[in-house]
Amino acid sequence: MIRRAILSSALLAALMPLAAAAQDEADALTAIYDTVLQADAAGTVESCHALSATLEAGGTADERAAGFEALAMGWGRVEAAYVLGSFDMDAMDYPLLIDMFHHGKEDLHASLGRAIDSESDPAKALYKNAYRSMTALDDLLFSGPWSDRRAALAQYATQSLCSRFETVEEGYAEHRDDFLSDPDEAVGLLMNAQIQNLYKTRDWRLAEVAGLTKKTLGRAHPENRQFPWGDASWPTIGAILDTHLRLLGAEGEPNLATIAKARGAGTGLAEVQDGLAEAVRLYEAVPQDAWFDPRASVPIINALRQAQNSYYDSLALLVGVSLGLVDADGD
Repeated sequence: MIRRAILSSALLAALMPLAAAAQDEADALTAIYDTVLQADAAGTVESCHALSATLEAGGTADERAAGFEALAMGWGRVEAAYVLGSFDMDAMDYPLLIDMFHHGKEDLHASLGRAIDSESDPAKALYKNAYRSMTALDDLLFSGPWSDRRAALAQYATQSLCSRFETVEEGYAEHRDDFLSDPDEAVGLLMNAQIQNLYKTRDWRLAEVAGLTKKTLGRAHPENRQFPWGDASWPTIGAILDTHLRLLGAEGEPNLATIAKARGAGTGLAEVQDGLAEAVRLYEAVPQDAWFDPRASVPIINALRQAQNSYYDSLALLVGVSLGLVDADGD
């Protein structure tokens, strides 16, 4: 009897740390869902309606620029950790419907120019989803002299985007329990979203623009910025990097760092955190007149590459997550 009691006590003592670790993971995933995924989706809806109100009130050029920048940064935060498509097949396409960055071969600027020159009502002139995307809104707002026609089209595109962002927010509210019910799947989704976004931020948003990829080497391509007509591209990169820190940085805990520690991935975690922190430090030190300058961009790109490589080579393996390829070319 006494022996059985001793064995039961020993078993209980052995299971308690496991239960505590599981609770830590559950708390971290809940915090991520509520304070990052859902909060950022709600913030983007708020920014979108604020821009719509600015347009409705006939706001100034500075007010329009500030409104679009806030919306672009909000979208950058949502996109950096977008996992909704894993719970809703329709939601898989939402990012492509919201943003044409690196998608589509149509000359969108030329098409929108014809829409501006036409006399069709906005719904007819902007009949394609691409014409109501964030990419199109940047063009409508900033690519030419402001006019009543541009205002009407920009307002229509903004309202269409607001509806789309509301759908994203509602989707996250609907699938909260699905996300939290399977911690291993949730961690895998978040880490794969992060690694994809880190690559796109490094290669698409920075290196291509600064002329630092094989395709663009030696020649800057400002037209390749995510939002080439206004000034929202660089602030959007900052919002994206901040989201990665909230997901994995030490100061953002409980988050993925909490889970990585619980799974014994301390060394791999530190390498990724160091890379991200260095990228943010370097990004914040760049003055506005050096945005996308190659000399300023190279150190940021290198820090992001360090974070990405450490993610692949160490952190994901230690946490027990399989990472997918980061683009169709197998990079």
